[in-house]
Amino acid sequence: MENTATVVSPKLFPNMVTWIRRVLDDWHYPATEKRDMRLDLLRGFAVLVMVVDHFGGASWLYLITGNNSFFTSGAEAFVLISGMVVGIVYGGIAHREGIKVANVKALQRAWTLYKLTIIMTLVFAALSDFFDLPWAKGIDIGDPLSFVVNVILLRQTYYLADIPLLYTILMAATPIGLYLLYKHHTKLLVLGSLIIWAGFQYVNAEQIMIMPIVGNTTFHPAAWQLIFFWAMAFGYHRQAISDRFSAISRWGYFILSTLLFIWLLHLYSTETRVLAQMYPWIDIQSIVRELFNKSAVAPGRVIATVICNQFGYLLLTFFWRPVWTVVGWFFLPLGQNSLYSYTMHVVIIGMFYVVLPYLPGNVQEMGTLNTGLQLGVLFLLWWLIRRQFAFDIVPR
Repeated sequence: MENTATVVSPKLFPNMVTWIRRVLDDWHYPATEKRDMRLDLLRGFAVLVMVVDHFGGASWLYLITGNNSFFTSGAEAFVLISGMVVGIVYGGIAHREGIKVANVKALQRAWTLYKLTIIMTLVFAALSDFFDLPWAKGIDIGDPLSFVVNVILLRQTYYLADIPLLYTILMAATPIGLYLLYKHHTKLLVLGSLIIWAGFQYVNAEQIMIMPIVGNTTFHPAAWQLIFFWAMAFGYHRQAISDRFSAISRWGYFILSTLLFIWLLHLYSTETRVLAQMYPWIDIQSIVRELFNKSAVAPGRVIATVICNQFGYLLLTFFWRPVWTVVGWFFLPLGQNSLYSYTMHVVIIGMFYVVLPYLPGNVQEMGTLNTGLQLGVLFLLWWLIRRQFAFDIVPR
């Protein structure tokens, strides 16, 4: 009988490898882009995490966001990316136009954030108290005049207004960081930031509050500034750092970053049960809780934030084209208008909780329905941005 078996050409395998390499090269992020859209897309994803976690209720989307119980969150991503963008953008202005111009523009941005923070705090607090929204329970505004004065002096904050307040303070302190970077004192900035952060770890452990902001239970500037200023220094020196480590295999670095990210997911998904079984005489749960404490931005949380954002950035670097094709159209507008997204999501969530008591049934406990509502808020934000709704009023 004649042998009809197919013979594989020895040239086929090398040709396939060449084709795969060509495809992967074509998927890379284009180096010709002036604005780093990878940061915008990551910030857009952080908007998704923020909206879903703040909206609350049962949701399938917590498989993606972690429901604010993961080792890092959208807030850390915002602070890290904002710091990096400040280093890139305002650092570039300092080199082109001088440090004075860069600092003036940074303070102008801080002033915009300050006005937004004051208005958001006062309006949202008043409406929340009037409609007796869930987060208003147990909070006594007391003397309205004193409340207003404290808000103006940044001595008082409110639910969902604490993040803009943190961002305002960080931007107001940006000229200090820019000056040190411009004068080649990067080590002084990094070390000074580390000392302030470490000091807060001790102060927080001793339950001593220095210059407390009433209502601010999570976003303490002394702790969160570490992520902002270190990212700012990295953004300022990004090209020099890239050149210094250019000899390192990027694929190898990406694989290492992926493995670290998977390790974090495994640790979270097993709820540290494996470690508890290995070391039954140690209170692993308490150690992990302290190590990844959000309000103190504990060491584990800093490491987790770097791992996750580094993985996301490298993922977009190597697989930009397919990611952009699938979700780029959605995340990019949200990320490029993140301050607008945050402001409008507060408005939308506030309106939803006003009408929630009048809706039939317990809507937020219906997982599929509530997931649809969360997605609806996200697409509404995307649509408002595309329509440029209230762009002349709400800062972006």
